[in-house]
Amino acid sequence: MLLIGVSDLELCQLIEQAFLPDRCVVSCTDSEHLTIQLGQGDSLDDCLTVTGIRVHSLTSCHELAALVAQVREEKRVAQSHIPFQPRASA
Repeated sequence: MLLIGVSDLELCQLIEQAFLPDRCVVSCTDSEHLTIQLGQGDSLDDCLTVTGIRVHSLTSCHELAALVAQVREEKRVAQSHIPFQPRASA
């Protein structure tokens, strides 16, 4: 059961506002799954994209807060990952 009285559009807006001041775009094209794109500042360049979030799994504000915390952590981990660049041989 979805959060009572909250439409898909309102749910998307709640999630987007939770990530302010960073840019976040949440879409729900099939009324069953969410896609979250989370950028840095005003940009969605090099954004973190999370797909397949089941709308019906978000039945309380606690689950919504846990989702936001999980996505924030995934973004933090992704930003701290520095790809290995081999040194040029002389």
